[in-house]
Amino acid sequence: MFLFDVPLEHRAATLQAMAAVAGADGALAPTELTLLEAARDALGLDGDVRHLAPFDAGALRDADARVRERVVQAMLLMAVMDGAGSPGEAALVEATAATLGVDEPRVANLRQLASGRVRRLWLDLTRKGYAMEEFLRTAKEEGGRGLWKTFAPIVGLSTDDALAERIVANGLLPEGTLGRAYFEFLTRNGLPFPSEPFAVAERGLWHDLSHVLGAYETTPVDEALVVAFVAGFRREDPFFWLFTIALQFQVGLRLSPFSPGVPKQIDPRAFVRHHQRGAAVRLDLSRECDFRADWERPLALVRAELGVGPRDDAPATYAGA
Repeated sequence: MFLFDVPLEHRAATLQAMAAVAGADGALAPTELTLLEAARDALGLDGDVRHLAPFDAGALRDADARVRERVVQAMLLMAVMDGAGSPGEAALVEATAATLGVDEPRVANLRQLASGRVRRLWLDLTRKGYAMEEFLRTAKEEGGRGLWKTFAPIVGLSTDDALAERIVANGLLPEGTLGRAYFEFLTRNGLPFPSEPFAVAERGLWHDLSHVLGAYETTPVDEALVVAFVAGFRREDPFFWLFTIALQFQVGLRLSPFSPGVPKQIDPRAFVRHHQRGAAVRLDLSRECDFRADWERPLALVRAELGVGPRDDAPATYAGA
């Protein structure tokens, strides 16, 4: 899913909606202006984003449901891009969602942020987000044994030595293979091997491998970019990833057990570009790939088959405003 993949006739309204949110609490912040310009370019539009026509939500009432949802989601992303969420922004997004008949759960989350109810926000995102989705899926597919195998290592209560040993053995594979690249990613960043204490289990390998396939490191800047990339190829609720990573690395809230919240780490242009890069991937790497069969294969070939394009040289740190 690419957030800005909307039909030509609705692109101007999408950009106008984002501009309305950006101006709801006063002057444009630098990151808001940059996101507007990045969205303009992604939508294939031109012109000065500071002088757009007023947004009219009613003009989108007859648009396809997917378009209406993406307009609201683009507004939500804009609302947190300045590192906060104001009551005025929340009110505008709420009114637009109501007018367009869009039931987007993050609208309520923006109101929670704007009201300072951060703990409630965290609980709500946990209850409705990927972690709960994965918990329920694992319970259905693997039962209690699978739940223990998947979630106990994350909190240091269990290990899977056999899995960890298989990943360690990848360090003996030839240079340039997927398995060797994954081994080097873990060791270079001092990360535990899968299913060791406080590490991901086998069901979570896809996230680490998204780092490897996309050539992302573990700096806050790159963590934001890899999640934008993930949101591009995810089939289920991709906007969850865009919204939560913006909360973590632009607002600065801690939402993940694996990394702290760090504010002002997102360069909006790079964020949009890497999100679009992920949308070009041919499969949902979180659901449709069994990487165990690819350990010995050349990383370049796996990337080519999946449609992972070359990474640009976006910096590992970002001095955002």
